[in-house]
Amino acid sequence: MDSLAKVSTLRTLPKGKILFDQASPSNQAYIVRSGCINLVLTTPDGRELVIGSMKPFDIFGELGVVTGATRSTQAVAQKTSEVVSIPAEDFLAQLEQDPRLMRRVLEITSRRLQHSSERESDLAFRDAPSRLAKELLRLSEDDRHSQELVTISQEELAQHIGTTRQTVANVLGRWRRRGWIITGRGKIMLVDRPALKRQSEDFTA
Repeated sequence: MDSLAKVSTLRTLPKGKILFDQASPSNQAYIVRSGCINLVLTTPDGRELVIGSMKPFDIFGELGVVTGATRSTQAVAQKTSEVVSIPAEDFLAQLEQDPRLMRRVLEITSRRLQHSSERESDLAFRDAPSRLAKELLRLSEDDRHSQELVTISQEELAQHIGTTRQTVANVLGRWRRRGWIITGRGKIMLVDRPALKRQSEDFTA
């Protein structure tokens, strides 16, 4: 870790700043020091899907470094963030020298691929309300401060579940009238978690 620290650099990214583009060279691995970095997949028809949100101490970009492939996603700062950049050659050299680090990176990458497969299954077999309910519950569980309040815009939610902002707005409006949630500007209060849980388990399209 000391040797990696000597060759690494710290970068500060304002909200919305692109760290790397889809199909760009994989010449760095990254660790989030603060903030949040979204990994965004752009489809041929121009839609954007957030396939991962990297939080403090998460490593990302390592798969491209290991395989030598170009980036499969774009990385964008969801809010002002700090990331540690590790040059690919130094990262690979450290992996070869430290089996414990290699094993840890394999574990992280395997979990991420498993999550990606689950997301693909959701897109194929779940309807938009089911995906939205599941995502809101997941986001609330990730929040260490308040498991009832989710801070996210409707546009960002649409990107997370692979649908349009209008669809998200319509579904949230329906749930608000039912008393499941309370919405504000960029915030959603989860009032009836059991109802959202049932919705998340509904696979009907």
